[in-house]
Amino acid sequence: MIGKFARCALAAGLAIGLATGFAGGLAWGGGSGLDEQDDADAGTPFFGFVKNVTLGGTIPDAKVTAEIKGSNAALITRADVQGHYRLSGFGKDVNPDNVAITCSVDGYKLDRTPRRKLSNDPGAPVEVDCLMVKQ
Repeated sequence: MIGKFARCALAAGLAIGLATGFAGGLAWGGGSGLDEQDDADAGTPFFGFVKNVTLGGTIPDAKVTAEIKGSNAALITRADVQGHYRLSGFGKDVNPDNVAITCSVDGYKLDRTPRRKLSNDPGAPVEVDCLMVKQ
């Protein structure tokens, strides 16, 4: 037999668990929020580092721009404290080869942006590092 205290504890645990489960289900049930792009619609993601070629290391808070060549569309972000950036990409209809990544930061000039596609799968992430030289 289970004691009265154990029954109360079990009932409370079940109630909390069910409430948490339902709340979590409601939070995740609709997919992305209003200001987020659904993963199903997302194109090729781009990521990389903004690197200081002159002194070594990375450059935090650099402005990173991804622009579709020959169009008026661009995405802009900033590198984090480790000099890393990530852009979710444009729509699936955008060819990743037509996306140019550039970086800018005061006191540096962009030297080159080597790119590497992680696989040949459609939508596979593309790594693009911004190699910056001190001016």
